[in-house]
Amino acid sequence: MDEEASATGTARRPQRAERSDSLRNREKLVATARTLFATEGLGAPMDKIATGAGVGPGTLYRHFPSRLKLWEAVLEEPLRAQLELVERAVANPDRWAGAAGYIMETCALEAERGGYLNLMTVRFDGAPRLLAIREQIQRRIEELFGQAREAGAVRADFTVEDLIFITLSNSRVAEVTRAVAPGAWRRNAELFLDSIRPERAHPLSQPPMKPSQVASSMMRPALRRGDGVAGTP
Repeated sequence: MDEEASATGTARRPQRAERSDSLRNREKLVATARTLFATEGLGAPMDKIATGAGVGPGTLYRHFPSRLKLWEAVLEEPLRAQLELVERAVANPDRWAGAAGYIMETCALEAERGGYLNLMTVRFDGAPRLLAIREQIQRRIEELFGQAREAGAVRADFTVEDLIFITLSNSRVAEVTRAVAPGAWRRNAELFLDSIRPERAHPLSQPPMKPSQVASSMMRPALRRGDGVAGTP
């Protein structure tokens, strides 16, 4: 009986060790992806993530068969941080402070992380949890700036589509100035804020883009060729 128990124990120990190793590898992959997505963007190479985690491509794809699956493991936290950000802004009774604070904090997140800046434009087709959180964010952003317009806190013709271009252009400013003037993005964002004040408003030569136009021009493909899903661009 003792021999059987010993034999059984010997058989089980490698299984437990294998499960433990698998969990550690998964944690290393998630941690490495979090870092690379934040520094290189959401399109950071999958093979670089595997190398950074100290595992082979086979191990990476066993845990995460596609980039989308890896995004699901990594991006829920930053999306929820964005949701919390806009929730606080909506709750601010000072409509200008809420709207302006949201823009500055969003620009700060993008400037400091260097990645995650495509969270609101990258396609999450096939990731319902991420899509649901982002839809919540979008609804609250609409509410935030709708309230600000009604209160006369921002110019009447300012739209959420305009906000997308503010944040995207500012992320580029942050990217190109980070090494020489890491705070330059703040000046850029503050100039934007001045431009949306009602007292600064002048007639604009072009109408705002429609949501469908923004989606067509800005929404990024969910995956790249070779990320484990057929039919991707």
